[in-house]
Amino acid sequence: MKNARPITAFILVIAFFAVFLGTAHAQNPTDLDQLVIKFWPEYDDPRLLVIIDGKLTNPGSELRIPIPQDAQLNAVASADNTGRLLTNDWREEKGANGERILVMTPQFPAFRVEYYAPLVINGDQRIIDFELPAGFLNAKNASIEALLPPSSKEVELDPPADEQGPTQDEAHLFQRALGEVEDQAIRQKITYVNPSGALTVPETTASTGTMLQATPAPVEEPPAAKSSGSSLNPWILLLGAAALALIVGGAVGLWLTRDKDEEDIPARPPSPKRKSKKKATSVRTQPAQSNLDRYCRNCGKEFGPDDRYCRYCGAKRQRIQ
Repeated sequence: MKNARPITAFILVIAFFAVFLGTAHAQNPTDLDQLVIKFWPEYDDPRLLVIIDGKLTNPGSELRIPIPQDAQLNAVASADNTGRLLTNDWREEKGANGERILVMTPQFPAFRVEYYAPLVINGDQRIIDFELPAGFLNAKNASIEALLPPSSKEVELDPPADEQGPTQDEAHLFQRALGEVEDQAIRQKITYVNPSGALTVPETTASTGTMLQATPAPVEEPPAAKSSGSSLNPWILLLGAAALALIVGGAVGLWLTRDKDEEDIPARPPSPKRKSKKKATSVRTQPAQSNLDRYCRNCGKEFGPDDRYCRYCGAKRQRIQ
């Protein structure tokens, strides 16, 4: 048919243009004023708890954070002006190499992402080998924190920590300042020995969160979506202009050939309409909130289920207003 070629060209141009813009957008890292990556192995669970706290430089920017394939998400939240953490909508996408990418737009500048990942165990030795690839997050002030069980021994950090010391419950706390991070990967390796396998706090069903259900990824990117990176370069604008010209040309060609094609093709009875089946949409469930704060308003540490005061700073646990 004469209409097949313009339609095919139209579809190919649109598909290529969308993929190219999506790739360019994904390469722009999100700018943060502050970033803290915390490692809490064998805290309230035999696995490794990773906590990523940050504050957006430009509120409303989209965040893209890679997570391990075997990670179990525990919390995706943003903090309001009072410091209270609220569950934030999010979705999960696949990266270019098949990696898991968590995508969220925080409701407030401050945000938190928590997930559990398997801890590498070699006899009595525990090994943490973490890397946040470049191209996802830039930060004006970044740091790393490690909280190891009180029974841990022979601790080694690579790169080494700047500060270390015991906490109120005798856990081992290590801190490392990274300063400004821009277009670079963040790496940290930690090894220690824990012969008894004791946890920092007793394991409870309330402390280990249930797997969160991701919001389905949108079919196409909204036209007015905000980009956290720099503006598009001239090559992308030129490509857009070329695509628009091809679209207009194809539409004109279709209009000119439509009448003639209708004369050549004999009329056929209309095909019966089929009832379209609506696809079932998954409903994201959110864990119920208790009437007490889960995190300390003073230092941000997590309360145990029966704690009345913070284990780390001694602040009184508050009720949720």
